[in-house]
Amino acid sequence: MKKIITILAAASLMLISTQAFAQLSVGVGYINSTAKTKAGSSVSTLPSNGVYAGAEYNITDGKGFGISAGAYYSYLVAAKSGSGSIAGIQLGGTAKVEEMYLDIPVNFNLSAKVNNSLRAFIFAGPTFSVGLSSTTKGEGSIGGINLETGKHDNYSEEGYNRFDILLGGGLGVDYGSLRFKLGYNAGMLNRLDSDNMSQKRNVLTAGIAFLF
Repeated sequence: MKKIITILAAASLMLISTQAFAQLSVGVGYINSTAKTKAGSSVSTLPSNGVYAGAEYNITDGKGFGISAGAYYSYLVAAKSGSGSIAGIQLGGTAKVEEMYLDIPVNFNLSAKVNNSLRAFIFAGPTFSVGLSSTTKGEGSIGGINLETGKHDNYSEEGYNRFDILLGGGLGVDYGSLRFKLGYNAGMLNRLDSDNMSQKRNVLTAGIAFLF
């Protein structure tokens, strides 16, 4: 953590000391998150899908190197189902997980001009993620009769941790005033407040942004 902050501070000072250029982008996109839970030798995964929206501020030295910081809101939904039978009675159930996050990415980036209207770039760095909401709602059935098991707050009832740090990167292109970007991040911290279980998430994003 201290190394990350030191590197970011050094890069910021380097850009400030040069003739820097700043640019704002506002964008939306698709997000896929896979939570992997380990309990002893048992491993389970739960994929979720959703959308994100936010803004980012990029400062460059005018020669291709830059550093950016942003703030994004994301909404994700996951569903898990199971079935079986006891004494000939059919059982079934589903669980719907809804989550919201505030993500703050801080990335280094390198860009190169392809032609007059097209520029390609790569980026990498940490994303500081804060969980705003995480709930699980269960629904089940016994012999064709539907039952609702209620909604649970995963932070207060399941021991979820709100804070996570993800590391990753990606690539993109700027075409005129549009930006197309693809990124991948891996969670570094355990999302569960437990010594016997751990959960980390991997995040894939694809989006479009408008440059100002």
